[in-house]
Amino acid sequence: MAVYFLSGVLITLVLCASVRWWIQSLLNQDRLFLDDAKGYFLITCIVVGFLVSAGFFWAGQIIGYDQAEETSQAMGLAILLDVMVALLSLIWGLVSLKEPEQY
Repeated sequence: MAVYFLSGVLITLVLCASVRWWIQSLLNQDRLFLDDAKGYFLITCIVVGFLVSAGFFWAGQIIGYDQAEETSQAMGLAILLDVMVALLSLIWGLVSLKEPEQY
């Protein structure tokens, strides 16, 4: 069950961090404005949080975590934890995205 928790958190964190890195590289190349970049990052983090949570809900049902009461509650907690990690990475990304200085 611990692997179930940690793998969902790590997948969400890696996906959101890689999207933030890619958007920052587009900002550095002046191919994107900061307001647009923050909007794209917002949508991406929400979609990643939803898709990873839905995927791990499906995986939990396949594994059989929904059969017992304690594992069913833990599966729900893992899904909420995935969404919380996506929202925390959204906050981190929105604060850390910067436009390059214009001379």
